[in-house]
Amino acid sequence: MEITYTYEKGEHFLVGYLDDYPEYPTQGEDIQDLEEHLKEIYNWIQDGTLEQKSHGVLKIA
Repeated sequence: MEITYTYEKGEHFLVGYLDDYPEYPTQGEDIQDLEEHLKEIYNWIQDGTLEQKSHGVLKIA
């Protein structure tokens, strides 16, 4: 299985998130480290350890 992710180079780390779950960003020292952290997040979401966030709508005057 493959899942896409987005990342950018920060000042000291690579910062990224799974494209299907942008609300859970993480970081890594290099691309391999970042991918390991992204895999952990994906596994936590799948097994229910990390709950998916809910969204609401805020009405502004």
